[in-house]
Amino acid sequence: MPMNPRLLRPRQTIHPEAADWRSRVIANGGSVSGTTLNAVDRFVKAIHAAGIRDRFYRLNLFCGNSDGNLNAVRTPLFRGPSLTGTQYGGTTDTNLNFVQGDYAENAGLSKGELQAKHLDTGLATSALPSGVIETGHLSAWHGPVTVDFPSDPAIIGAINSTVDRATLVVSFRTSGTAGETGRWGKGTTVTSTDAPLGLSRPSAFVLTQRTSATNLEIWRNGAIVASIATSTTGIAGITHSLLVFRQNNTGVVGGELNMGGPLRHYSIGDDMTSAQVLAFRAALSAFNTAMGRTT
Repeated sequence: MPMNPRLLRPRQTIHPEAADWRSRVIANGGSVSGTTLNAVDRFVKAIHAAGIRDRFYRLNLFCGNSDGNLNAVRTPLFRGPSLTGTQYGGTTDTNLNFVQGDYAENAGLSKGELQAKHLDTGLATSALPSGVIETGHLSAWHGPVTVDFPSDPAIIGAINSTVDRATLVVSFRTSGTAGETGRWGKGTTVTSTDAPLGLSRPSAFVLTQRTSATNLEIWRNGAIVASIATSTTGIAGITHSLLVFRQNNTGVVGGELNMGGPLRHYSIGDDMTSAQVLAFRAALSAFNTAMGRTT
């Protein structure tokens, strides 16, 4: 009798980091479907295949099954540059006012207009190794936004007055200047001004990074849209933690309340080459497609 063909197929091996994430989700009181686990597994394998795993000190894909405490959604996938090395920030993102209805796996985690909601990563840039303090990145993928805002919401950030800043801000406007603003270290700021205007701002991958003391840049999707060469040296790092959907201003929650749309991930880590940024974006794009985040 011939053997069942299904028995001849090799069983899929879940990457240890995807399996670890699932275990932490369960330990935190959440749950994850097999479909989502497989998508996370493919994402992790793509990151390792691209040779960029050590670029991430914290990354959350905002996925998993929904519940009242958003336990899965608040469990980051990466908490350090490796699974077994030093881990950074809280074991979960601390939730300030998000509710179950703010999340859908095929959209991400959403904050409506003028809602005082944010997540606290528990990660302060001062806790990072000295090299990462001097060259690092912040990134996010926002979903479509259809509300005109006269002010610019912080996607993620922490600032220490005007001394040190680590922020990623995206403006959603139908008039005036629309674009992204990035900061990493000192008061140096890079701003793009060519973002789409109108009440149908499409989803986009945005990243700001400092690659050296004299280069700070902003990426949107697959291209650098702004850069600045102003020198900054002696970066000490910020001692209060980075917030998501707001910014931590010397220990006080700040930044505009406006957002009006979902985030699909955030990441905090070291700088990347252009090829590495593109590989990261490709892995995220494939994950978003697997999650049904196609708009």
